[in-house]
Amino acid sequence: MDRKSYFPVFLDLNDKECLIVGAGNIALRKAKTLLEYGAKVKIISIDIKDEFYNLPVEIEKREFRKEDLQGIFLVVTGTDNETLNSGIVKICNEKNILVNNITSKIDMSVRFGAVICDDEYTIGISANGNPKKAIKIKEKIKDTLKNG
Repeated sequence: MDRKSYFPVFLDLNDKECLIVGAGNIALRKAKTLLEYGAKVKIISIDIKDEFYNLPVEIEKREFRKEDLQGIFLVVTGTDNETLNSGIVKICNEKNILVNNITSKIDMSVRFGAVICDDEYTIGISANGNPKKAIKIKEKIKDTLKNG
């Protein structure tokens, strides 16, 4: 399958249990985003960037186990191992757990979008798995709103 259709939705992540498997640069960015929206974040990885230790997250330095998904609302597969990420996606799909996969544009059930938020509105932008394009669109929309 080359393409999936994603329904745009806004989720309340406040106090939701979220798991990130992997702890590199992209996983760090995803962790910061989840924390910004009130999620409880747990990191599981063999290698962990030092910056994670400055975040209010639970960290376990080890390999992922299927049992780690118990009670989890959303998972981010944040490793550079496509096979591992795909396997985690499969398990999450079987358990109806929302999952974002950083190594695929379609092998996931949820995408992170670029967001514009202020007191009046929240706008989510997806460019079908192309984050750089979504950020460009975000900047254009911000300029349009500012110049109004």
